[in-house]
Amino acid sequence: ALIAGPCQIETLEHALMLVDSMRQSLQARIDLEPIAAGLCVKADAVRLEQVLVNLLRNGLEEMAGMAEPVLHIQARRDDAWVKIAIRDHGPGIPAEVLPRLFEPFFTTKPVGQGLGLGLTLSLTIVQGFGGRLEGRNAEGGGAEFCIVLEAA
Repeated sequence: ALIAGPCQIETLEHALMLVDSMRQSLQARIDLEPIAAGLCVKADAVRLEQVLVNLLRNGLEEMAGMAEPVLHIQARRDDAWVKIAIRDHGPGIPAEVLPRLFEPFFTTKPVGQGLGLGLTLSLTIVQGFGGRLEGRNAEGGGAEFCIVLEAA
């Protein structure tokens, strides 16, 4: 379980539970790679969960209407850091959108379906933990967002 801070809450599992009805309605599969026991990060569980739910929802939304939507999640330790990668198998991020990903009020969603603040707020939260949030196109298609936080 991915544990955030001293509160011992299984943050990633809880975030997955919160997006499960959306996952079911899209008939999507979520592949979660096995996570090393005791993997912990220095972060507030509730705020990290907000970020995870936002990234999971974005990934699921990008695959709406696809025949076999799959969201791939990996969390692993890399020296003093933990990297949490969430990858969708949707159309990817258009080149003109990449530099504006974290810009406030920038959205590619239809009017009324998004404020363009999800990634901005997520970035602010992750940076508040002393971490990084990165977005890019994944090799082989789709988009990948990576949360990088200090290991606890």
